[in-house]
Order: sequence, then structure tokens, then C-alpha cells
Amino acid sequence: MVLGRSTLQPCHTMAIYNESRKFGYRTPITSALLYGGRENYRDQINKLRLGCHILIATPGRLIDVMEQEYIGLKGCRYLVLDEADRMLDMGFEPQIRQIVDMSTMPRRGDRVTAMFSATFPKEIQILAQDFLMPNYVFLAVGRVGSTSENIMQK
Repeated sequence: MVLGRSTLQPCHTMAIYNESRKFGYRTPITSALLYGGRENYRDQINKLRLGCHILIATPGRLIDVMEQEYIGLKGCRYLVLDEADRMLDMGFEPQIRQIVDMSTMPRRGDRVTAMFSATFPKEIQILAQDFLMPNYVFLAVGRVGSTSENIMQK
């Protein structure tokens, strides 16, 4: 199976999957979900075999199914790294590098990579350059690394 879009997310995978299903409602666009654990593994693989346009996955599970050749990403045109700063802070950098370096993943010039984050410290911005196009767009709402004025922290 070949995917057109892949979203890597270390947390909240089910919530993102549910939202993607809403976006695809009454359209031919389908979504699939891959996350860790053995309890739903067979169900996840069976749904994946039916095909999908959007795949929401944790990095480790995506690597697992790619290595077992359940899927290939040669048709992936959009790679989304949600909560990118958290993924990199939590030590997912080697897995992300492994995914983008796989032979079936289109090179940077042949796919769009989007990274989303509530905060984006300078060291993560520097690291992110390895995954993005040289002419990437950095869009910040508010001050990077600051908290909202509307939130009182205790």
C-alpha cells in the first residue's frame, strides 16, 4: 500500500485520527491509525491493508509496519510532524531520521514536510532544518517559547 499523507504524532493519536475522519466525512478520503501496543495491532494492520489517504502514526509503529513491508511511503507527498518539539525533546529524533531516510520515503524536494509546535526553542529550530526544505517558512503566532497572557500559571 502507498500513502499520500502521513502524520507523525507521539501523543493524542486517537484525537487526531477522529478529526481526520471528520474532515473526510462523505468524501472518498480515508484515514488509518497506527500506534503502539499489541492489543489492537492486527486490527490496525487489517484496516491499513484496505488502504488510506491519511495515516496518523506514532514513529515507532510506523517504522515497524514499514520494516515488515505492510506499507511503503513512495507516494507520500505530505509529512506532518505534530508536536515536533515534544517529539524531538522526547528522544524521537532517531526514529524521525529513520523514517525520512527510508528508501521508500520521497526526498525532501519531492514532499512537503510540515512541523507544528506550541513552542519551538532555537535548538529545535536548528534541528528541524534537517527535515525541512532550505526555503521553509517559519510562522510564529506570538513570541516563540512564551506563554499566553490569558493563561495564569501557578
